[in-house]
Amino acid sequence: MEGIIKFLSLFCIHFDSNTPDFIILAGYFLILSVFILLNVVNIMIYLLSIYIVSNEKILNKIPRKYMFIHKLLIYYKNIRVVYIISEFILLLICLFIMIWVTYSLVSFYIHLK
Repeated sequence: MEGIIKFLSLFCIHFDSNTPDFIILAGYFLILSVFILLNVVNIMIYLLSIYIVSNEKILNKIPRKYMFIHKLLIYYKNIRVVYIISEFILLLICLFIMIWVTYSLVSFYIHLK
């Protein structure tokens, strides 16, 4: 539990050793939820850029004076392939840890009864 307390202190969520485990795990669950949300948003932005670049109708609607957006989207699509794989891996790791935290919270609640 000390490792989780140190991890949460990096995000300015400070607990001491007298704090109940349930509260500490709930804070950990909150931080992991934010990580997962950011991962999903990042993956969605990447998939949206792939859709825009592959769809000529959308690209033709971009005015000529904003053609740098078209070049930027193509560059973004080409450079992010390896990074998006690491995003998927990080997303799976965070989801696995959230399942573990949820299991810990439920088992802690069951032991209270």
